[in-house]
Amino acid sequence: MSCNGCRVLRKGCNENCILRQSLAAIQDTPQAQANATLFVAKFFGRATLMSFLSAVPQHQRPALFQSLLLEACGRTVNPVNGAVGLLWTGNWHVCESAVETVLRGGTIQAMSNAAPQDHQLGLTNVKEETRIGNASESATHSASSETKLVYFF
Repeated sequence: MSCNGCRVLRKGCNENCILRQSLAAIQDTPQAQANATLFVAKFFGRATLMSFLSAVPQHQRPALFQSLLLEACGRTVNPVNGAVGLLWTGNWHVCESAVETVLRGGTIQAMSNAAPQDHQLGLTNVKEETRIGNASESATHSASSETKLVYFF
């Protein structure tokens, strides 16, 4: 019998199914497993999902699947910074509720304030002139400048 992941992806299933092993951590309901699989497969693509899961040892697959689910939900809610941005700005509850919504079969949308202010993320723009060794090269590059992001943690 097909596992819940293979059933929604309409894929063949066997006793050594990668998805069956990966969905072991989602113990809510069979429908929650199906909803999670469908959401992650739509976000990353079915082939990429299977590639990710087959690249790690069997005992790490449930953790990887949960991580992929959190990142997919985080990127859907906050396309700029994803799950890490939600954690960093103190909005982790938004990511958790998005995961719960997906498991229940609901749809999630981007936050209205999806791009938090730079100072909330600890980012600062630093303008710096590019200077190279000798004077002739320095003169050619002195007019150009590049923007770098500096992270303060």
